[in-house]
Amino acid sequence: MKRTLALSVFLVFSLLLPHAALVCRAQTTPFLSDDEIRTLSNEISGDRAFEHVRWLSHWHRDSGMEGFFKARDYVMQAAREAGLEEVRFIDQPLPGPNYTPRSAELWMVEPVELKLADIGEHAVYLADMSRDADVTAELIDIGDGTDEALIGLDVRGKIVLTSGPPQRAVETAVAKGGAVGVVTYQTSESRSPFDHPDQVAWSRIDAEPPAGTKGTFAFVLPPRKGDTLRRILQTKGVQDLFATGKPAPGGRVRLRAKVDTEFGPSPGKTGFVEAVIRGTRPGRQQIVLTAHLQEEQGSANDDGSGCGNLLELARVFNKLIKEGKIKRPQRDLRFWWTDEIYSEYYHFGRHPEEVGRILANVHQDMTGANLAMGSRVQHLIFAPHSRTSYLDAVFESVGTYLIRTNNGFLSASRQGGLPRPHTRPLYSMRGTRQGYNARFVPHFGSSDHLVFLEGAVGIPAVALINWDDPFIHSSEDDLFQIDQTQLRRNNFLIGALSFFLAYADESDVPLLVAETYAQGRGRLANDLQVALQVLRDSAAEPDHGWKRAQVIVEQGAARESRAIASVRAFVGESREAARLVDEMSRAGTADGGTGAQLAAFYRQMHRAEPPAKVVMTEAEQAAARKVPSNVASLEAYFTNRQKVPGSAGGRLHGLMRAEVYNFVDGRRSYYDIYKAVYAEAAAAGEWYYGKVALEDVVRLLDAAVEAKALTLR
Repeated sequence: MKRTLALSVFLVFSLLLPHAALVCRAQTTPFLSDDEIRTLSNEISGDRAFEHVRWLSHWHRDSGMEGFFKARDYVMQAAREAGLEEVRFIDQPLPGPNYTPRSAELWMVEPVELKLADIGEHAVYLADMSRDADVTAELIDIGDGTDEALIGLDVRGKIVLTSGPPQRAVETAVAKGGAVGVVTYQTSESRSPFDHPDQVAWSRIDAEPPAGTKGTFAFVLPPRKGDTLRRILQTKGVQDLFATGKPAPGGRVRLRAKVDTEFGPSPGKTGFVEAVIRGTRPGRQQIVLTAHLQEEQGSANDDGSGCGNLLELARVFNKLIKEGKIKRPQRDLRFWWTDEIYSEYYHFGRHPEEVGRILANVHQDMTGANLAMGSRVQHLIFAPHSRTSYLDAVFESVGTYLIRTNNGFLSASRQGGLPRPHTRPLYSMRGTRQGYNARFVPHFGSSDHLVFLEGAVGIPAVALINWDDPFIHSSEDDLFQIDQTQLRRNNFLIGALSFFLAYADESDVPLLVAETYAQGRGRLANDLQVALQVLRDSAAEPDHGWKRAQVIVEQGAARESRAIASVRAFVGESREAARLVDEMSRAGTADGGTGAQLAAFYRQMHRAEPPAKVVMTEAEQAAARKVPSNVASLEAYFTNRQKVPGSAGGRLHGLMRAEVYNFVDGRRSYYDIYKAVYAEAAAAGEWYYGKVALEDVVRLLDAAVEAKALTLR
């Protein structure tokens, strides 16, 4: 067996070496030939994708709005024109009413007439779910809108001005105090008003009015305008703070609000657009490419960019197939333009058979950012540790190629004789010539890919999202901050991943195993570094430190074994390929020598042997006796999990809370799940994922059992 394993390892790396040499010479990736890179890069256009974004940015298109369905109609028509097959809209119920704002204006009528807001200029001036109104009333400042801020204020019959969230003011000032409406100048995403004084945040109030009220409205103003109203209310003398040319006494402001909105019955209607490029083996191991269609008016980057790029990628693949430059893929390529996250949860819950048909998901969200505006970084997001797989290896390889060829490097361009500033760049005709400011990052969810990664679904997925974004969810997420060059680069990355996955078979198994193994060595090196730091930080409690450090190394080895085992998806009928995956997967269970290095470090620190046996606490022993499983029905699992109280996870970071669920498989105990999640959080760092404590994991799992999302053995 050892000899066979050694031969397999030798075979893997001997096959990889020619590709490694190619990376150095021709700046490519082992997953695509040089000709395939040129074929894709020649055809993918950021300028064409931008034109789709331009159209989508017209509509205020939140879930179920009239604008959402107008955007749906555009995407369906564009998908057909791109040559996609079986273009259809999959109807889904909307958990709430369909809502569409028709018109809304806010005027200051005293001390001087001035229009403050008009949704004909931008839809986000009005908070979604606002009700009809035609009211003139005095304005009163209620600060952040808390109950404490309203003490001593008479707001009955008045419109309230707040720097806080509009729903809070609805609950405190309208429902309790009798106010007739709300004006807020709260920023989006907790931004500083000093950084974005003229940005209007996209906001909403609850569709269901507070008990005993008939509903109200909320206008949203930019911080500069809202603060100016506040200053007029505080001014005693004559002023002209809005520079109207008509000075007037301050201290009193009257507003007129006129709102016309439309509510449909509840539940309403939403859904997602699906279209397909059929492969030669239809219905098996499909690749799903996702972007989400719903957002506020504008939403050029979030996620008009992803939607436009999917339409462009569909055109590219169909054109290349038609021209004979590429063969029809083996696997189906399914394109989904979704109602973000909700569409996938609902679809998989009602159609669990779909899960078994999907090989992988690649997701685009916010992929068109001009990265120089706001110093944004394109995040290339790995899967969480519960779903680390071959896909991460392909993703890292192609993404690294893109980063290296679209950024400047001294050695390559100044003394190496290669083109400068970028050695093999992708630009767009109307785009910038900036570098590709991209970075691989540990898992982040909050977009469509997270549903595929659910432990109960189990589909590998990776995603692109740029951050920090100073424009998201505001009036400024518009065309001016989109870069056609970055659209093209990101679409090349997604296109290259999809291209390889669509054709990969058993002949690619050695390459996939080798790259996954090599990437895993890097992760294990990071695990060792973190484990050594744990030992250093626990010098006063060496046994406790040793236990935690061992967990990090142990869980890292298990992660890498699972990652290599995922390549089994490609072995087909090949016994040799299956044997190679099995042998390398077993090799992955070894820690690559990190355990021995950890022990050596312990000896140096404490002049003693590390504990021969790890002693478990009573709490750990109790956790080890509980083995949870997901309930059998995927629909019931998703439904019941929503009943788990938000406080059940204690101090757990939201993503680690999700990972607790993802590691549930009917075999791992509470304690096993804790160890896996603790190791993942430790590997990224406390600043990234926070702390993971056993009691928080136990509390969350117990709450999920009580909610009947999990069963307990």
